[in-house]
Amino acid sequence: MTRHAVPDRRQTTSQAQSVPSLILFLLVLLLTTLAACTPPRSTTTPSNPAVQPTTPSSPTQLPGQQRWKDGVSSLLFGTNDTQEWSENNIETNPTFQAALKTAHFTLMRTFFFDRSLADNHATSDAELEQRLRTVEQSGMTCLGVLFNIFDVAFLKHVVSYAGSRCLLYEFGNEPDYNGISSASYLKQWNSVIPQLRQLNPRARFIGPVISQPSATDFLRAFLQGARSSGVLPDAISFHWYPCWQDSESNCLKLADSAAEAVQSMRSLTRQLLGRDLPVGITEWNFDPGNPPPAYGEKSDFISAFTTRALQAMIRAGLTFACQFDAASYAGYGHLDLFDVDTNAPRPQYYAMKSFIAQYYPGSLGSQPTLSPARASPLISPGKPVFCSANNDGPGGPAAIVDGHYGNWAFWHGTQRSLPSWCAIHVGSGPSRLLLVWASDYVFDYLSDNGSAPRSYTLAVSANSTNGSDGSWKTLVTVSANRARNREHLLPFTGMSWVKMTVTGVQPGNSEHEFLVDEIDLFDASSQATLNDTFFCMGTSITALAFNRFNENRPALPDLVHAAYPDDFPALVNGGIGGQTSDGMLQQLDTLLALNPDMHYWLIEVGTNDAFGQVDPATYRLTLQRLVARIQQAGHVPILALAPASNRPSDGDALNAEIQRLNSIVLEITQSAGLMRGPDLYTLFRTHPAYFSEDGVHPNAAGIVAINRAWFEALRSDGLWR
Repeated sequence: MTRHAVPDRRQTTSQAQSVPSLILFLLVLLLTTLAACTPPRSTTTPSNPAVQPTTPSSPTQLPGQQRWKDGVSSLLFGTNDTQEWSENNIETNPTFQAALKTAHFTLMRTFFFDRSLADNHATSDAELEQRLRTVEQSGMTCLGVLFNIFDVAFLKHVVSYAGSRCLLYEFGNEPDYNGISSASYLKQWNSVIPQLRQLNPRARFIGPVISQPSATDFLRAFLQGARSSGVLPDAISFHWYPCWQDSESNCLKLADSAAEAVQSMRSLTRQLLGRDLPVGITEWNFDPGNPPPAYGEKSDFISAFTTRALQAMIRAGLTFACQFDAASYAGYGHLDLFDVDTNAPRPQYYAMKSFIAQYYPGSLGSQPTLSPARASPLISPGKPVFCSANNDGPGGPAAIVDGHYGNWAFWHGTQRSLPSWCAIHVGSGPSRLLLVWASDYVFDYLSDNGSAPRSYTLAVSANSTNGSDGSWKTLVTVSANRARNREHLLPFTGMSWVKMTVTGVQPGNSEHEFLVDEIDLFDASSQATLNDTFFCMGTSITALAFNRFNENRPALPDLVHAAYPDDFPALVNGGIGGQTSDGMLQQLDTLLALNPDMHYWLIEVGTNDAFGQVDPATYRLTLQRLVARIQQAGHVPILALAPASNRPSDGDALNAEIQRLNSIVLEITQSAGLMRGPDLYTLFRTHPAYFSEDGVHPNAAGIVAINRAWFEALRSDGLWR
């Protein structure tokens, strides 16, 4: 992507600009403001909106807000995702997202542009989805910037599309700086905000997003006008860059001025409205220059400035704040938290991470938990299914939503009958669907010889009646698939049907056929659904344990559902016969790419390494790399202790080797702050009846016991309460 120079942010325009000319003006800006979205971090539910849709309910807490140590608002620790000027950025790099999540950054301000500032193309739903997913994968709350306040149709589409995934919005960005008069801004606010509140009564709307605390005339006019119209804001926001061509020493002193700026905004709000509103600084850094002064690259300066600025915000009782910015090549990269050329965190990231650690209510090594037990609504069982005439699978179309896996009732087709499709009438409601399909008639997760589809598409429709009519939008096209179990996250706002069309079979399949025996659909409108998902990575023991054939149930999702009836987690079985720790590491990028939305990675490893007498030091290094890579992708790895063996020919030698490797698993679990997986070694050592005849693999009773052991371990770690 072309990297553009940025004019001085302090430069002002002398007259109001029309919308097209404003966009053209902004096309040359690099330091544009950002917008952000919110995954739920708090269990607090916003209060119901006021009866009058034009009036906010004056919530004491904003969506996603928590009170951390010493009463500090959790939303102080945010950052920005603005226009991307580098191909490597916060939206495309999962390492950046994982680093923000690990450090417990809380609020991401993400821009919803109606048109790109880089090349003026119209923003697609896929781009909206990428911004929302970036916020969610970073473990943060969404603060969306409704950038062009004059494109009302687009603003309404954004609020409808995002739904519960983004409940905080700023109306515009720096209107005082971008040539929009206070009268023009207020006119749009009074007209548009009631419409947006009607679309999403839970959402909170923030204005006037002024460029600097000295723009009090604009703020005064806005507050007076909002008071007169009754369309009051839910919060007040402004931007704060205290330094401009200052010396290093003077700039550091100005870090304390954040408190004065906040108090000024609060005082004016009280004076004009007669009450307090939450106040936020949604862009802040030391200097807005492009590039900013060179002393900003000095670690001691930026660390001291950042710490003093946050301390001042806390003293002033600020409600929310967003550093500028995460990784969008702002100020030619000098204002970013991450270096987009090297991927390394920059000093300001470490300063904020250290500061957050002082107030975060829990150890930084702790893992996120699922608060409500009702996290994953499985909605597909019993839904109407329609298939093309060339579907000759036993059990008919309904077999793929009957809740049974590997029971020889499936969707079937041959190479000569392709394309073959099945469509499920989901009905309206979900804004996203998590689709997980399974073909359980081959052992290994990856195979060119199995019965899984080799190529297929996924499409959605709002107006079909039987799967064959209506208009369809293709969302996913897959070729060269080797997995027997896959997941896909689909935007579904306004849709009611989903259709899978198989276009190819595995090249090594001797019957030239495919079999799909279940398609699970989950309402993924809430991020909680994706936080309740499991990828099972392991050896043949895992492949057996999680195949969910009727004789092997209850499986892990069944056990969760029995304990918490409104919850049924999504699960992908990634077991591979003969798998070793090194094999897992070599295949990990493939597995991550196939399963980007599976949150918890349940890892069973060690048996084949023990057979091969892998050097413990090598084993330790491999597992450390495996764990780190999964965490960098934004997922949560959990290691089980490998089960004992019961082969008389091995005596105790094999078990001694397994125990040696298991001790390394315990070390890594503790040092990396991981959740503790089940002790499968003791489980099988004390229950020899769980072994099959070979003394290594589990029988049906052992399979059920493994699933129960995982359930009990995860519940003990706090996943379900």
